[in-house]
Amino acid sequence: MSTRKYRSMLVIIVIGFLLTSCLLPGMIPLSGEPTTPMPVMEKNTDKVIEVLNGGDYNRLDVLASEQYTEEDTSKPGTLVFTVRITDDKPIYFNFGWCTTTEEILNQNFQHISVKLYFNGNELGSDVIHPLTLTRADGLVCFDYGVLMSEWVAGEYELEAIATFEEKINDGLADYAAGDYVYQYNVTVEK
Repeated sequence: MSTRKYRSMLVIIVIGFLLTSCLLPGMIPLSGEPTTPMPVMEKNTDKVIEVLNGGDYNRLDVLASEQYTEEDTSKPGTLVFTVRITDDKPIYFNFGWCTTTEEILNQNFQHISVKLYFNGNELGSDVIHPLTLTRADGLVCFDYGVLMSEWVAGEYELEAIATFEEKINDGLADYAAGDYVYQYNVTVEK
């Protein structure tokens, strides 16, 4: 009788383990899906240009409480920014690079790769818009940017990483090879 009792308990335990193992995959998120809702990221380049030309947006770096010097930004390393978003204006998150001539700009980008990340996930070419422009001071620039709107209150981490494969010169100064990382710790309060 005691063998039968132990056998019943063993069957119940095994069934419990089997049921638990079937339920766990649905209960534990195994994918890299974000737990915080992502803002809307504009996919239409013409719309991005329209908003940027209209000026009714905020640049992420301008909202940061930290201000770094040209010396800080001219060498590889990580710069951390703290940003609070409190209004509903679209946010422009970007990495831009300027040179004195278009020829130098094209030469530089043969040795520079840029990646943008949102909460650890690399953003794709469907939302990153590469734009070329000439500033009022005559510098020629290449800009990788994402226009985001409809943020949900919460905490976010955005990163722009520009990897310089070798030493380059923008027509004004030399820049060492390495990773130039711009990390934004964003708090949205609406």
